[in-house]
Amino acid sequence: MAYSNNSVITGKFKGSLGKELVFREWAGKTVVAKAPKARSGAPTEAQAKTQENFLLAARYAKFIVNDPAMVAGYAATLRPRQNVYSRALEDFINPPTVVSITTRGYTGAVGDTLTIRAKDDFRVVKVLVEIYAADGTLVEQGDGIQNTNGVDYTYTARQANPSLAGSTIKAIAIDVPGNEGTLEISL
Repeated sequence: MAYSNNSVITGKFKGSLGKELVFREWAGKTVVAKAPKARSGAPTEAQAKTQENFLLAARYAKFIVNDPAMVAGYAATLRPRQNVYSRALEDFINPPTVVSITTRGYTGAVGDTLTIRAKDDFRVVKVLVEIYAADGTLVEQGDGIQNTNGVDYTYTARQANPSLAGSTIKAIAIDVPGNEGTLEISL
């Protein structure tokens, strides 16, 4: 890939030269790249799924750039040479991650606490916690409360869970576009 700072030769070229070269302007410079080749044949199942996900991401990003409040939020997290549209597109494509579930404060009694650490490339808006008994029945579920550090969420138990051994705790992090990331641990 070649770069030009609007020289006498390249000027402010934009577009393609035959089917060989493509000229673009990026960050005030003219960029010259090899032209992309057209695909042949039908997409595979994985490619079709990726195309569908990208289409949804593009629609989400178009919605975001028309919402001034969301534009301000995404603009605050831009990296160099990135715009709000591409930042929103990236956020849609990357789901949040539940990094850990800390059970030190949980003995199965009402009022015990669980600490969930969740992260996202933009923002986690909600963490849902589900506690299952050893036989798989749902004991309780509810929202974690975000701690002051911004990455941890605390869930306070509202139901007793006397048979702690074999119980399962599931944490679900949800980001702005509605993507979910989960982590499940057994006690």
